[in-house]
This record gives sequence, structure tokens and C-alpha cells, in this order.
Amino acid sequence: MSAFNPRIFTNPDRLKHIAPKRLKTFLGPWQSYFAARGLDLAAASTDDMPLDQIADILLNPDASVPEEMVNALYYVHETATNDDMEELLERAEAAGIQIDTDQEVTTSDVSVQIWLAQPMLLQRHHAETVAFKRSNFMYFAGTRPKKASAELPVISDAAAKTMQDRMDNWFEGKRRGRKCKIFAFPRGDKIWLLIRHGMPMRREGKHQEDGEAGIAFYRPQQHDVLIYDRINDEMGVNAGTKGERQLYLKVFGDVLFGNDEYFNLSERYTLNPLRELGPEALAHEDIEGLAGVRLVEFGRRWQGKVSELEIRKSENLFKGLGENWKKRLEDGLLTHATFKFAFDGSKRERSVTIRPANIARYERDEDEQIIEAWLQARGFWPISDEDDEDEDYEVLEDAG
Repeated sequence: MSAFNPRIFTNPDRLKHIAPKRLKTFLGPWQSYFAARGLDLAAASTDDMPLDQIADILLNPDASVPEEMVNALYYVHETATNDDMEELLERAEAAGIQIDTDQEVTTSDVSVQIWLAQPMLLQRHHAETVAFKRSNFMYFAGTRPKKASAELPVISDAAAKTMQDRMDNWFEGKRRGRKCKIFAFPRGDKIWLLIRHGMPMRREGKHQEDGEAGIAFYRPQQHDVLIYDRINDEMGVNAGTKGERQLYLKVFGDVLFGNDEYFNLSERYTLNPLRELGPEALAHEDIEGLAGVRLVEFGRRWQGKVSELEIRKSENLFKGLGENWKKRLEDGLLTHATFKFAFDGSKRERSVTIRPANIARYERDEDEQIIEAWLQARGFWPISDEDDEDEDYEVLEDAG
């Protein structure tokens, strides 16, 4: 059975955004495919391009559709937005790619010219766009000594290949195929990492041109994103499964920091008790050494085309929320929470911030034992023996 690439062409109007001569050049390598489908593209006039016929062929691919053509169309159209124009021109200039100076050139024209000159440059631009749009992450603490220097890791081509080879072995074993690809984007004190890889093969019913039912067989593609913050020595991970998260943390920890246990892999903390128990989640009388607990800050995010992050602060948030606390906390994804703890025999309260999956920031390390006992007693640190490698977990918080 032939493999099928699901990145099918779905918007015929987009062809009109590309200058006819450029479109003919762009599709030129696949003239034989069009000829087999009844269109002599080589003989087509650029003064009257058969756009409707081209669109019909692209909208109804058969099993012999060239994967290279489908991918080329995908990357051109994914990067051909008005917001991309300025950056595409800057990237082309930096790479020495000559772009037509015609003022009537469209973003699609620019994308096509870059693809014809350097396809990987356009793929990298697409990867960067995907990486910086991702908004939900689980955060994992690193193990760098507190007084050690905080250097942003440099990912060389050799390091990237080593990591890709190791991850390919895991992906292949999980029936996700090989040939994953890493894209790295350093910015300030952080480095964004996008991992493009395959998913398990999928079979779906499809409608064939002769009206009969057929089967489409293909491997979907996944984009996962990581962010390493050198200041806080933590890695944010946006990935589909627990197994993938553990893979990335182990591989990046080993290759970049020389220790595959550099990042704490435990998925320790949850903020669900705030929504489930409300003020009762702050009960402390059963914990020896605690005199009081207040919730003073939390963050939450709403998903959408443009995600929104809200941070609420107060001396006592549950007191401010009142009896309507449940309704006022039910929406959005909780990203972090800060508590003020009062200790027996101490006049000064100390704050602790919890950030799933396993980050807790204390003002004083000596408080750790008492606070951990409270976190476990109230359900913020649930103790579980379950360890399903590929179980899906919800991801939390913005890259910031």
C-alpha cells in the first residue's frame, strides 16, 4: 500500500498569490505528475495559467502524489502571511538570496523564491514560528549548583546530530519512525528548541476520484517545543506524552550538561486542590510547626488564537474571592501559585511558589521539610506509584 502525505493542498485561491512565471518554475520539478493527471504544465502559458486545473489536481491527490511537492506547498503556504513578509525579506538578505524588487511582489512570491534558493531556510523560519507561538509548558528543575555560573548551552551541528540519532532510536521503538529534526533558537537568557518528529502511522478512509472508497496510509508529523532558562536553570517542555518529555529531558541533559539525570523527571506538583477544595486546601492545623497559610498569588492562562495570561495578587486571595471562589477559579489553566507560610516561633512569614510539574521555590531551604509535609497532606504533591510512559498529561504555562 502506498504511503500518503496528509499535507494536502486545501486553498486554491492561494495559487493566485504567486506570480504565474514563478508558480510554473516552482511546480516544474513535478511536471511528470501533472502530465499523468492530464495537464501538460510545460506547455502551459504564463499569460493564462490553468489555475483551476492545477488546483483541482492538488485538491484531489492520488497515491502517486510527490511527497516533495506536497511538503514544498506546505512550507510556502505556512510562511506566506503578511506578518512574515518583513522577516522573510531580512532572512533572504542575510542569506544572500536575491528577491525581486518589484513592489507588487506578494509574501507568497517571497516564500517561493526562498524555497527555490534554500528550502531549509524556509523550514527553519516555519519551525521558529511554531516554537514561539507555543504557550503551554510543564517546567522541570535542573540540578546546577546554586553558585555555579549560568551559561546558555550552545547546540552545535554535531551535538544536534547526536541528540537526533538518540531520539530516533526511541521514536523508532515507539513506532514513530526516524529522521527527527532539532531547531534551536537562542534569545537572551533562554533557548527555544523545536523537535519535529513523526507519529505512529494512521489509516483513514478516503474518497477516490472514481467514486470508490479507498484507504489513506500516512505518518502524521508532530512539533514539540522546549525552553531552557539559564537564569532559573529549568526546562519547559511542551510535548504530547510523558515518554516524550522524559526522552527530551534525558537526552538534552546528557548532551548539553553531561548528565542524563540533570533535570528532575518527577511530575510532582499539581494546583488542582485550589479548585477542588478552595479555602480548605490551606488547612494547616495537622502540620506540626505551621501557624498559618495564605494564598497570595496565582496565574492562569486561557487558550485561543492569542493566549491570555492573568496574574492575580492579594494579601489573601480566598478572602477576596469570597463564597464565589469555585466559580471564579473554574476557568483557564492554573500556571503557578504563591503561598505565605507562618511558622511557629517566627514573626516573619515566608513565601513558597509552586510551578508544575516539579518546581517549588522556597525563601529558606530549612522550611522544606515542613512545607513538603503540608503539600502532600493537602494534595498539592500527590503520591502515586503509577508510571505510564506514554500517558498524556496536560501542559502548563506560558514561555514568558
